[in-house]
Amino acid sequence: LDKDGEKMSKRKGNVINPFEALRQYGPDPVRWYMISNSNPWDNLKFNLEGVTEVRNKFFGTLSNTYGFFAIYANIDQYIIDGSNTIPLSQRSELDRWIISKLNSLIQTVTDCLDDFNPTAAAREIEEFVDAHLSNWYVRLCRKRFWHGELSQDKQAAYQTLHECLVTVAQLASPFAPFFSDWLYRNLTETA
Repeated sequence: LDKDGEKMSKRKGNVINPFEALRQYGPDPVRWYMISNSNPWDNLKFNLEGVTEVRNKFFGTLSNTYGFFAIYANIDQYIIDGSNTIPLSQRSELDRWIISKLNSLIQTVTDCLDDFNPTAAAREIEEFVDAHLSNWYVRLCRKRFWHGELSQDKQAAYQTLHECLVTVAQLASPFAPFFSDWLYRNLTETA
């Protein structure tokens, strides 16, 4: 259906060329919009403005969060290799909070997908990235990344943000495989 709930038809002039939409926005934002906008058993009201919003709000926010991580990790020449992992009990309260939110997200997305409810799963991922990871965690931790020396607290912030981004890439991969693959590879491949 079109954005007003009318059946798309050439006669009405409300048809959207899917190939142009894919060329303009890419397959992942279009797919994410279609999955997160309405349940599979409901009629989809397709609106290109909604695809733009998904591209900007979800993919843009996630890309910017990754960019923030990458910039400061490169400046500090910080490499996460698993040998220097700081136990969660020794990390800040904010680190433990976002990891708790992440674990809740993993459980919720798993339950939604087990119940064949991809719409709710995608919406949960969106909320985590926008509300919790970007707007709270990164915003409140910026000063930790700006410190000059690579302290244990700064390492904990890197490890926590890295874990969140890798997990989000894995959770989002059924809905946005190309973007998720790009994000996952950038976070896990070593030079």
